[in-house]
Amino acid sequence: MAWGKNTGGGGGGCVAWLALLVALAALFVGWSAWRRMGGTLGQLTEKAKTFDGSFTVGDADWKGALDKARERLLEHRPEIEGQRNLEQVRRDVAQIRESLERAFHGTSTEAKEKWKDLDGDLQRLDAQLREGGAKARSTVDEILEKMKG
Repeated sequence: MAWGKNTGGGGGGCVAWLALLVALAALFVGWSAWRRMGGTLGQLTEKAKTFDGSFTVGDADWKGALDKARERLLEHRPEIEGQRNLEQVRRDVAQIRESLERAFHGTSTEAKEKWKDLDGDLQRLDAQLREGGAKARSTVDEILEKMKG
């Protein structure tokens, strides 16, 4: 028989059986832990029936992003009041919108509605900053109030 010549039989069968045994052992350990914590098969099947396929991000994640966005807007409030450096403020508003969009991705429907409302206000602020004027001051105050609560 020549070296490297395959004579049939797939090879790797022993490794496949070993992997199967390890997977079954892991399944057994997981199931034992679930039962020890008071879990039942009925709970598992009920959760599987009610799963809607969506994963939500914890409230702390998007609330933290909202707090950071509020802080950044507060820093720009004097510039908006004095109507100076508005182009830089517009760039920061665009960055805030992008970061909030990422933070609210995968959140609950209620949180997404809040984000859409807030994003519309930020878009309106951007347009007002482009035009200049006193409307931007009142809009930024409205946005800051919405971000608070």
